[in-house]
Amino acid sequence: MPINFGSRESGALGHQRDDQLASIEQGVANMLSRLKPGRSGSASVQDQLHVALTSTVVSGLPAVPASTVERVAAHLRRNNVIDEALKRVNTAHVKALRGAGLNESVLELLQSWVEMMVETRLLQRQIEVERVIECVRGQTPQADPAVLQEDPGQLLSAAAMGQALGGIGDETVRQRERAGELFSILRPGRKRGREYPAFQAWAGITGEPLRQVLKALDEPGGAEAYAFFTSPNDLLGGLTPIEAMFGKIGSGRDVDDDARRLLSGSPSDRTEAVSHAAQAYAAVLAS
Repeated sequence: MPINFGSRESGALGHQRDDQLASIEQGVANMLSRLKPGRSGSASVQDQLHVALTSTVVSGLPAVPASTVERVAAHLRRNNVIDEALKRVNTAHVKALRGAGLNESVLELLQSWVEMMVETRLLQRQIEVERVIECVRGQTPQADPAVLQEDPGQLLSAAAMGQALGGIGDETVRQRERAGELFSILRPGRKRGREYPAFQAWAGITGEPLRQVLKALDEPGGAEAYAFFTSPNDLLGGLTPIEAMFGKIGSGRDVDDDARRLLSGSPSDRTEAVSHAAQAYAAVLAS
């Protein structure tokens, strides 16, 4: 039975960290209580311990998806120079213990015991370090996030949007919209003259990040997309997707620790967090 590592994709971004660490501890304890002495199944157990250890190591990063945790764990499991050196040392010690009169069954028990103790103690120490980090983080004042100087609500014509995107023509802007790379809205009461929210040309949003989020929204209408990008979202610590992707907050806004942690993350992490929020938004629209 796999260890329950807790969700790595929760929008809480920090409030449930203590529960998550406790869940990892309980999962390891349950697994060890079922472990029978010997090397049978020890490889699977060590893989689970590796994943659990990795999930605690990456905890400082916001919105880390489970796929990333598994990828890092797989990387840690690959052979490296230290692994190879340890194998040679292990082989030498096994040979020496055989020479001292220990039979194969006793050797297997010793190896299984030592490996489980080392792996589990390493995870235990990492969890202890994580708890210290969380305690210190809670006592350390965080710098105020940067404030948006741009107007998130500014709307541009196709021609003006083209200029903002580096001087492309208005027809190219419309082609990009048809390709799902941009969106436009029509103001209430108007039948013509669609306009493009200016933030689609901002650094950190324009290009691939915007395409990724629009894809997660699953071909929304312009009004739905605009509402998503400009509305505070609980899955983003109360930030709007624009604020989360751009890494700055609106003037006069006060944000909590979850939002600050997200804003301090890398652009790719922030975009991924917004994409997860977009998928949830699209699911609500489709229901």
